[in-house]
Amino acid sequence: MARHLFAIQNSIYLLMKPAFLWGISMFALTACTNSSSDSAPSRVDTQMYNRIQEQLLDATPGSVIEIPEGTFVFDRPLSLEGIPRVTLKGAGKNKTILSFKGQKVGAEGLRVTADSAVLQGFTIMDTKGDAIKVQDSKDVVMRDIHTTWSGGAKSSNGAYGLYPVACDGVLIEACEASYASDAGIYVGQSKNVVVRNSYAHHNVAGIEIENCTDAEVSYCRSENNSGGILVFDLPGLPAGNGKKCSIHHNAIIGNNHKNFAAEGNMVAIIAPGSGIILLAAKEVEVYENKIYDHKTIGAAIASYHITELEWSDANYDPFTYSVRLSNNDYKRRKSLPDMSKDFGKMVNLLFPGKPQDILYDGITDDQRSGPNPMQVCILEKGEGLRFANIDAAHDFKTIDTDLKNYACQ
Repeated sequence: MARHLFAIQNSIYLLMKPAFLWGISMFALTACTNSSSDSAPSRVDTQMYNRIQEQLLDATPGSVIEIPEGTFVFDRPLSLEGIPRVTLKGAGKNKTILSFKGQKVGAEGLRVTADSAVLQGFTIMDTKGDAIKVQDSKDVVMRDIHTTWSGGAKSSNGAYGLYPVACDGVLIEACEASYASDAGIYVGQSKNVVVRNSYAHHNVAGIEIENCTDAEVSYCRSENNSGGILVFDLPGLPAGNGKKCSIHHNAIIGNNHKNFAAEGNMVAIIAPGSGIILLAAKEVEVYENKIYDHKTIGAAIASYHITELEWSDANYDPFTYSVRLSNNDYKRRKSLPDMSKDFGKMVNLLFPGKPQDILYDGITDDQRSGPNPMQVCILEKGEGLRFANIDAAHDFKTIDTDLKNYACQ
């Protein structure tokens, strides 16, 4: 075993122009975040809070609850429970701003346990914990939402910005998430997931799909996080093993931000400068992405074994298999690999001063055989591509940089 820890809905979409899909303006988005933070009043708006929460409590199926434009400070979370087909709608992201700075009660800004909820057109910022948590719900839509923490990158920030968990049917589109101390956009233990046209920046993990089945991440921009897009499968979770994730047509750019997760969190192992990480992931397709400007690794493929963490879940499958990388565009940063996390140190030890495009830990399941037992397929065409199977199971004794065994048909 390696001695080094691996730090590692609908028709509106079809009408959107490619320029919007790819060209979200970071300057404009950042300006909105800063101005809303500066103008936020310090007085708690009890009247507005009571108005919204009473409407959420009294809602009937099909209710539309509108929040006007403006910045409103709340010191306790909003919640919607059990009433289906409710829409909570603001005047637009960065126009309707709900600030939870100095939150005294609860952790989330908004908590939803209701089917077919639509959350649209507002910003939630500075929550004590997660910004928006949706749990045990079906067919949930989050659209034109912004979650952030105005104080910048701090381990004391809430873990997640957009956080649907244990859901069946999730659509996240045209959203923005920043400065989460775990993942800006996180979907966990869910089925039938679509994340598209969204922007994640300055989080530890930009977009994370964890223990999900049938997920798709497309036309997103993940930028200036520690890790860009993660597909993780972890032990000890009720949903069990996840599978079937498609990551395509995303811009995964310059995810070199310092990792500010609290130690002990799983994402604290991620080395800054990581584009895509597939950890114990199954049946994943990664194609037509722009993976640019990472100082450590463009794409990592790894078994959970490389973390050297123990687990007691008898049904957990720690291996990554049936993975296909194709037609992605890689451009490396000219920089030393990260040295703040063990995985970055490992990359620099094995490839001194040379960031890698694709790194495979080479850890295989003894129950499988053949030259490519885990069906890791790499069909990339770029000249000078840096690939390595680092043979982590045998302490890096036989590092293989030849892609011929991974040219699956």
